[in-house]
This record gives sequence, C-alpha cells and structure tokens, in this order.
Amino acid sequence: MRSMGKRELFACDADSFPDDDANRDDADHNAGSAGLRGLLVRDPYASQLLDGEKIWEIRGRSTHIRGPIVIVKSGTGLLFGTADLVRVLGPLEIEDLVAASELPRQERDEFRNSGLPYAKTYAYVLSNPRRFKRPIPYRHPSGAVRWVRLPEIDLGAVRYASSFCGASQREMV
Repeated sequence: MRSMGKRELFACDADSFPDDDANRDDADHNAGSAGLRGLLVRDPYASQLLDGEKIWEIRGRSTHIRGPIVIVKSGTGLLFGTADLVRVLGPLEIEDLVAASELPRQERDEFRNSGLPYAKTYAYVLSNPRRFKRPIPYRHPSGAVRWVRLPEIDLGAVRYASSFCGASQREMV
C-alpha cells in the first residue's frame, strides 16, 4: 500500500466485498474457475498498457480476477497480448488519478479536466505486458463489455513479439 494525497489506497481482495452476485461480472463470479480471461480495452489505452507506458487500467468496478489476462482491443475481434493483473486499488479520488505517474500525462490531464470517470473508480494494476507477434482472432460473445472468457487460447502456444530496443517496463509502485 502507499499513500496518495489525503487518502490511503488499498488493494481489493476477495474478502473486501460482500458476496453479492448482482454486483459482479460473470467473470468475477467465476474468477476461481479454470480459463483465461480477456479484458476489453479501448485504444490508445490498450496499446499503452502493452507498451508499458501505463500500468493502471481505470475501471468503475473492482474485480477478483488476478494473474495472466489477455488484452483485447475493443471493437477489433482481436487479442493483442497479455499482462498480469496483480492487484486492484481503490476506490480512488480525483487527486489520486491526476498525481498518478502510473498513467500517461494525457490521461491524467483528461481526469484533471473532466473529473472522476465513475462514481467509484478503481485502478487495475498490471505488470509484465507482452505483445503477441501477430494479433489473434477470437469469437466475441454477445453482450460482453468488460471481460471475455478465452478457453480456446493456450498461452504456451502463442508467439510473442520481441521487446523493442530493450525497453524495460516501468516498475510497479
């Protein structure tokens, strides 16, 4: 944990929230079950995550999912890479977002100008981003807006792109 501004952020875990099925994504409800998950992310944020330019993905809900996830660029029908979802911080305040070096300056400026994007705002903390050598098509289920299940994807069989110019990912705070 670390302190930002006047609030101390906390890592959300499965014991932090009541067992209320109505307030969870289907993927959250079954987070412990087998199967890889894909997080739908709009560009340019998906590319920034995979390039290590940002390590926080801002969302309006917490999640119980941890471990390797696939980054899905919204609207493309393609999987672009993986990252490890290591924790969730929040709920955050506007001061937390505008001061967060874990986000690109342009995104911090958007928050400064527009305010909090959600009534309760969380940061999914990601590490170890890796791009696929080539994007992988997948079948997008009707109605999926945050998470998709990807049981057919075997990460052991996927070829990854070389990291560019030996660039290292920013360290997680």
